[in-house]
Amino acid sequence: MLIVKRATPLARDSSATDSLKKKYLFGYDAHLIVTRDAEHDAVLLDDGTPNPNVLPALVLGVALDKPGQRPAYNGLKVLNRLRERGYNPGYVAGDRAYNNSEPDEWQLPVRALGFKPVYDYRADQLGKQAGTQGAILVEGRWYCPSMPEPLINATIDLHADRIERETWVRLIAARRSYRIMPKENADSDGYQRMMYPAQAGKAQCPIKPHTMGRGTHLPLIDPEPSPTGPLKVCRQRTITVSPEAGAKQWQALDYGGGPEWQRVYFRLRNSVEGYNGYAKNPLAEGVRVRRVPPYPRHKRSCSPSSWPTQTAARSGNGWTRCRWAANDHAAAPTTAGRRKNRRAGPRPATWHQRRRSLRPARQPPLRQAPPVR
Repeated sequence: MLIVKRATPLARDSSATDSLKKKYLFGYDAHLIVTRDAEHDAVLLDDGTPNPNVLPALVLGVALDKPGQRPAYNGLKVLNRLRERGYNPGYVAGDRAYNNSEPDEWQLPVRALGFKPVYDYRADQLGKQAGTQGAILVEGRWYCPSMPEPLINATIDLHADRIERETWVRLIAARRSYRIMPKENADSDGYQRMMYPAQAGKAQCPIKPHTMGRGTHLPLIDPEPSPTGPLKVCRQRTITVSPEAGAKQWQALDYGGGPEWQRVYFRLRNSVEGYNGYAKNPLAEGVRVRRVPPYPRHKRSCSPSSWPTQTAARSGNGWTRCRWAANDHAAAPTTAGRRKNRRAGPRPATWHQRRRSLRPARQPPLRQAPPVR
């Protein structure tokens, strides 16, 4: 499970007391690729230590660029590197800067790499989003064109406070009976055969008489009459959906109220936000306030500006692995394999130590002679 996140380690700073006066600092966007186990929560044990059976979240890649520039390019660059290094693809989530990119720049290449995107949407992107061959794309998933309007606009009504959250969750669950079901996996080019919900046994439809009378537990689809006849998705047993159809908003899980979407998306987002906060925390890495030298401190193939962000990622991974491994192994810590000090001899005296050495030695105070009787 991967998540892509944009962070600004050195970016615009503003005063809370005067919102009109803003101070702009030199900075970059840091694109972090964080992996974690989205199937389990990283719940601490009773003694407050990490659970050794749950792998910790780790940063697998970092890319830097100008703020607000090419988020899709930078995220895709790191994902390509992960695939070249042999990482298996899984769910990938990111903030809205990525799924609002052009499909040719982000959505289609991500799916071609084998990743399954999980997105959030803006308020103006909710409800019906696209269509193909009569099927409609509602919040990332393909549905029957005759799905009732309350189900299509459920999330819109929730944002407008027209329904309660419990009602919204029930409406989202009711969408499943109208979903166009996959008949087989997508081919190497991304094309996939999909079945009408009544044909898949999820509903009943008068256009397909053999699906009627299967039981009252299945909803009855009420198709709208048309002078041109039924739509292609209703008329045929299956349709072929291309990857370009609804590519900008399509995602692999039922958006919003579905338990699987909430489990995967929020666990991934919480992990990357935790790393983002760790990097910006002045008590941890403090990349917002760290002053970057005019040259790399070590001979590496990295620019001076990338040094603090890469160090923060490595340091966070190191502490995470240490906490996880220390709880997994009961053996006492050892110094074997510890990196030896490079200096041959004692450390050079600091400025304060040299200054103290130049001070005259303090003489003990003279005692007054006792009076002579």
